[in-house]
Amino acid sequence: MESLGEKFKIAREQRGFTIDQVARDTHIAKRYIAALEEENFEQFPGDTYIMGFLRNYADYLGMESAELANLYRNMKIQEQPIPIEELLQKKSSMPLVFAVAGIVLLLGLAAGGYFLFLRDRLGEAQPETPRIEKTEAPVSSAALPVQYTMDEEAVEQAFGEGDELIVRRGETSYTLKIERIESTVLLLTPEENMNLQEGEETYIRLSPQGETLKVICRGIQKAEPPRAVLFFDKYLQSPATAAAQSAPESTAAIGSTNEPSRVKRTQVIMEASSPQPFTIETEFRGYCLFRYVTDSQTREERYFRRGETFRTDLRREIRLWYSNAGSLRARISGNEIEFGKPGEVGAAVIRWTQAGARSYRLELIPMY
Repeated sequence: MESLGEKFKIAREQRGFTIDQVARDTHIAKRYIAALEEENFEQFPGDTYIMGFLRNYADYLGMESAELANLYRNMKIQEQPIPIEELLQKKSSMPLVFAVAGIVLLLGLAAGGYFLFLRDRLGEAQPETPRIEKTEAPVSSAALPVQYTMDEEAVEQAFGEGDELIVRRGETSYTLKIERIESTVLLLTPEENMNLQEGEETYIRLSPQGETLKVICRGIQKAEPPRAVLFFDKYLQSPATAAAQSAPESTAAIGSTNEPSRVKRTQVIMEASSPQPFTIETEFRGYCLFRYVTDSQTREERYFRRGETFRTDLRREIRLWYSNAGSLRARISGNEIEFGKPGEVGAAVIRWTQAGARSYRLELIPMY
């Protein structure tokens, strides 16, 4: 019978996913993905995080998350020792307790009387020794600050107050500091100070040139000392930055490439005598970072989970960027569209092109 970790590893390898790719798509740090597959649960901050990551990883791989969660619970139950002493019937010990208590009381009274007698006899002959009260310095429960370095694409860590994260971009390094952890997390960054709420997802501006870093506040532990579980991803940019970098004037040619291995065919979706408004309906079968720009210049970027849908009405074209082509199932006017294989990153434009004097085609054209 396969163990919990083996189920995850086999499912991932059957789909051709690498741990790096899973980390990018799910926002789960690589070390936690590896820990799930190796059943090394001591790597997690607590059971709440184990169950959350377990369910997210299972959903991403198309597995039954409820079944795997029950498997984990059964493993934890089996690890606990059997409370055999609770099963044994204990004899009543009340009479013995009363007898012992009586003896102790009598001995205490006898010792007290003897002490008073000695004090009266020796009190005047012996000078009283001055008492010296010891004052102990309070022990601080705060841990010493730790400095972490972001050497991977993404990092997730339980940070304490005063901890720092060094983010390297080429030859430049940026320092982020967790200043205070209360109901929110006060994060000091090179460009601004921000308060993060539990569950908040936002972007940090690292430099005036527009370099950004994505951060998610997974949770806030208010115990002493307080901790905040933060997830950082340095390869995901803010929607505004990504859209600016993906503007038509800065993109490579649409529908052509000089690299033979990257050539993809153009798909003809439908034909008409003139360009017609159309609607694209997309269903997601797995995790996917999905970004689009419509012909009305509407821009949006977000992560979609399995079972979520996206729908928009268009007049002429839409530009798409996606991190997991195989997770997309799109339909336009009853016509199904294929974007690529699971885990494949791609970009495309869907638009009307003129095919003849009175003939137009709605095509899915790859962007390189």
